[in-house]
Amino acid sequence: MTQINVNFQNQSPVIIDLQKGDTEDIYIQLLKDNLEKQPPMWRDPLQYDLDYFKQLCQQIKKQLGWAWDLDKWDLESTVQYHKDIEHYLEKDESFKNIPGEQQQLLHEAHFCIHQIQYSDDRLPRGAFLQLEWFNDSYKELPDSKEFKVDLDYGDVILQNPYVGHPPIQCWQNRDNSNIDRTCAFHDRILPGLKIVLTQKPSALDYERYKKWWSEECTDFVNKVGMDKIIKYTGFPVIGEIRDKQHLGDIIKIKGLKFEGITIL
Repeated sequence: MTQINVNFQNQSPVIIDLQKGDTEDIYIQLLKDNLEKQPPMWRDPLQYDLDYFKQLCQQIKKQLGWAWDLDKWDLESTVQYHKDIEHYLEKDESFKNIPGEQQQLLHEAHFCIHQIQYSDDRLPRGAFLQLEWFNDSYKELPDSKEFKVDLDYGDVILQNPYVGHPPIQCWQNRDNSNIDRTCAFHDRILPGLKIVLTQKPSALDYERYKKWWSEECTDFVNKVGMDKIIKYTGFPVIGEIRDKQHLGDIIKIKGLKFEGITIL
């Protein structure tokens, strides 16, 4: 079994045991190829709070002219902020055709939106610890990869390849506005990874789930098919953290500094 060590300064590594399978074989080679070129980027979620988002709102208004005023923070406003970013980017190409000076700002805003959305006093670093590359490196996800609906603490999943939401998140947010753009099927492997920092039971009733899609997103279902929506419902898990207690200790450290990844 392949072992991935996520290294932080003055700490023993967070060890990932990678699953065995076609997806994982492709992933580990992609990870090695990218590590040879440069380390991944880690944004410490503790730095992404409402005060920082207010600063980003001012930059967004200045550079892009979007009416981002943080009068309130709720699900509705969160969805609208995300919609603005979605509409600005091509669905499959994402940031590829965006001017370089805007890319970093949009990455920061996108990350900050989700960090605030999923963090609280119990989860100050949010629902995930993410390591990412921002390049065009990817491989197609094998059709054989199965998706997991109920995530467990310490699961390791593939980085989301698109600025968009997987089917289950569209349903959870009841977000059917411009569903053809918003819903993004996770059909690519990117070299980054996400470590799940919370239990995320979906409470998914498949009959209610399919009914929502059929009634609220009729044209989209007719276009892509319910079978495809069900296939990509959930998350592509590729491994798990070996010592979950150590992970819990690590994410409580305020001055946590990422050092790099090693593969054994």
